[in-house]
Amino acid sequence: MSTTELGELEALLERVLPDPRGFAQRVFEQIMQRLTTQVPDIAPIVDSCDAAAYRGMVERNSILATAVGACDCWGFEPGCPVCEGAGAAGWMRPDTDLYSAIIEPAVRRMTDAHETDATTAATDFTGR
Repeated sequence: MSTTELGELEALLERVLPDPRGFAQRVFEQIMQRLTTQVPDIAPIVDSCDAAAYRGMVERNSILATAVGACDCWGFEPGCPVCEGAGAAGWMRPDTDLYSAIIEPAVRRMTDAHETDATTAATDFTGR
């Protein structure tokens, strides 16, 4: 920095700061306070076991969303960069293989249970 630039900077500081030395002293004191203050020990928010479980849940969520044609946010995030909050089930075409592997067995089980319940109810009503 040249002598002229230094003089201009000093003149600017004198106009902006009523007491530049006092300002510098306050900044220095704040820096020293931060450097000498002990930071408390904070336990990690997610330990390694929980992090692995979380990654597994995120992966399963993504697989299930793909199986039913949903965005990973399931349409609950208006600010989602992928779907802008429109990504509920059926938002896009479901993945055929994942749908067959994950959704169809559950639908089949529900259908079987519904038919069993209907048969039981009809038998109870007719007495046969």
